[in-house]
Amino acid sequence: MSRAPASRSILLESLVNHVALPPRLPGKEDNNLDQIQYALTGYLIDARGTLRDSSNGEFSREWESVRTILHTCKILNTGGKLNKTSLVTHFRNLDRKDHLILHIAEQNAGLLIQRQHE
Repeated sequence: MSRAPASRSILLESLVNHVALPPRLPGKEDNNLDQIQYALTGYLIDARGTLRDSSNGEFSREWESVRTILHTCKILNTGGKLNKTSLVTHFRNLDRKDHLILHIAEQNAGLLIQRQHE
């Protein structure tokens, strides 16, 4: 998907504003939150790959687990709404080493879910 440089610049500025507090608060909600969240998760997945590569193969299982968690987060939170069918499927397949990261937009909250060890 090709984007014009201006929209890429706006997206990058929005990403920075969501990672760090901007010098001036915007005063309104971004109208492209889904695009920002999708891009931010993509950058986190890329950063995970860079960190994995710099660790010389050490902790490769852990880095793969982080990739899986972030990829699942990207799938579950796409569109700004949680999909019941997808959520139930991921709950059923949740392994002890996995986590689910959910964005609860109505509460402006994040939820981290992990299966309890028995």
